[in-house]
Amino acid sequence: MSDRTSETARLSRPSGDHIPSLQSLRGIASMIVLLRHYIICFPVGGSIGLAYEDIFLNSHAAVVVFFVLSGFVLSPSFFSRAISLSELLGFYVRRFFRIVPLLAVVTALSLLYVKSTLSTWKVPFTSPWFDGLLPHDVPLSASILAKCFVGMNSALVPQNWTIACELLVALILPFLVKACTKRLWPALLTFIVAAVLSFLAADGGGKTLPLLYTVDFVVGILTFRILQSYASRYSDLFFYAMVIGLVCTRVILEVVTGRADLSFHDPLCSLIEAVFSAFIIYGLATQNHMSRLLSARWLVWIGDISFGIYLVHFLVIVVTARLMSSFLLPYALPVQMVLMLVPVLAISLGASYFSYRFVEIPFNDLGKKLQRHVRTALSRG
Repeated sequence: MSDRTSETARLSRPSGDHIPSLQSLRGIASMIVLLRHYIICFPVGGSIGLAYEDIFLNSHAAVVVFFVLSGFVLSPSFFSRAISLSELLGFYVRRFFRIVPLLAVVTALSLLYVKSTLSTWKVPFTSPWFDGLLPHDVPLSASILAKCFVGMNSALVPQNWTIACELLVALILPFLVKACTKRLWPALLTFIVAAVLSFLAADGGGKTLPLLYTVDFVVGILTFRILQSYASRYSDLFFYAMVIGLVCTRVILEVVTGRADLSFHDPLCSLIEAVFSAFIIYGLATQNHMSRLLSARWLVWIGDISFGIYLVHFLVIVVTARLMSSFLLPYALPVQMVLMLVPVLAISLGASYFSYRFVEIPFNDLGKKLQRHVRTALSRG
């Protein structure tokens, strides 16, 4: 979710580096999350409507794509490099500066919002789910506030559970890469253990979510390994089948199991979506037809700013709804949704581009410099 694919050599021997279509995939996933969260802020749906949302705006599948992509694009960091103290610390420093600075900015803005009188304004045409987003003067102790700024609490940024997964799994990701990219049996064992732990952690609440989703990162690492050894294209028809499988997994599981209330964090759903995501990533990395289409510059641009879109959209939605409430009130609900969506998208994209230029790039560059300093200092002893 939060990585930007870096620069690369050739795809004849793929390295998992900068692949424009994968950057676009990240952008598409972030827009799906935004639109799904936007839709459920309004009292619309019914069983048929929800089924369509679960397919075409499958936000859980989008998050799984983020996690699998993270495992995939971070694998080169340790694929052919020994694990040492300098490499580990350098990796952790760079990862911290890639994720936390923008998160801290969005958290600070959210804090200002919930403490302001704007957050008390009523929006009569929204759903109860919207009313629970960033409520006015939410109780925040010093420890909770500190956790919010480093992604370990969701009081101010509701999607922080995914940030916690990214940061906590990063602590062991170098070891997962080494386990998955050497001999075959350690790779299979790592996958099996991660999959079993995901099922054991399913009912453990928010604190066990990093454990539940570790298998998605492992699937991404294994995808990179396979790509290194077998960089061959498969048919476009198979690729489209994988996309359909990804977005339909949850609905199909609900039909097969007869459960209309399938948990959002269902481990079987997550595992199946991760496998479909792996096939999609592999297909795009080997430059299939869709890879060429997704390499369009405007799509890659959305991918570049996708982390900002993902982090800021909740704040944009609640602020825009309150500022536009009196203007939208006379219109019917469908018109309200369309009229409000335009500024939500415009502000989200604009704010994300601004944050990408002036927060993400500078701090990412700083993280790279500090990573080099850490390597140099520790290698000298």
